[in-house]
Amino acid sequence: MKVTSASGSTAASGSGGARPAAEGFRVDLGHGGGANVKAASSVLGAGSIGGVSALMALQGVGGAEARSRALRKGRRLLDALDRLQVALLSEGPSRAHLSILQRALGEQREATDDPELDETLQWAEVRAAVEAAKLERATQGR
Repeated sequence: MKVTSASGSTAASGSGGARPAAEGFRVDLGHGGGANVKAASSVLGAGSIGGVSALMALQGVGGAEARSRALRKGRRLLDALDRLQVALLSEGPSRAHLSILQRALGEQREATDDPELDETLQWAEVRAAVEAAKLERATQGR
């Protein structure tokens, strides 16, 4: 597909394939113009898909950014569970430990492109929720 200026007189007058596209321009479809239009539209369709992917990447949907946020949440969960474990072995857990666990659990987590990471984080969330429930029940009696 070739777009040329209508003011230029280089086109053959009897081509029949040229149609005015806008004032001052015309579209030259050449031989087999229908095939060229189909090829151009398929390229445009693929480009729009790439545009959506790029937009989603810029917004941080999925990809490396979601994975790094999920890893940070996992580290905070494991850190809270480690602190609870140390407290259980020494002075005993406090309300501060409960609040740390609840804060770590309260953070929203996005799904990543890694199903193993998502499953591991889900297990960590369940373990932290169980420990938070046990700790909350134990601190209510105090």
